[in-house]
Amino acid sequence: MTKVNTKPVVATSNPEIYVNHTYHLDRADMYTYNYAVMDDYIAANWKTMTQKQMAKDLNEYLPRVQYRIQVLKSAGVIEVKHLYLTKASRAKKEYQQLSVCYVPHQGCN
Repeated sequence: MTKVNTKPVVATSNPEIYVNHTYHLDRADMYTYNYAVMDDYIAANWKTMTQKQMAKDLNEYLPRVQYRIQVLKSAGVIEVKHLYLTKASRAKKEYQQLSVCYVPHQGCN
């Protein structure tokens, strides 16, 4: 029999992201919504699934899953999935292409 970890992994490793209360509903009590289950699922499936697939599997709204992804990225739990889609990497790629064009005796497309 294998031992299954039932404790929230992200909540124990980064408790600081659960300190602030996020306002969602008028009648909801403070700190009633537990993000630990969603955060563990996102951290485990971030590289292999899309945001829409995760929202469907968790039976959550897509904006709520997107919000948690942004929180986990800012906390350093997950990294950027497609690095080439960031603004810095696109600027670097464009700079490299321009610098190749200015080298003498090389064609530029």
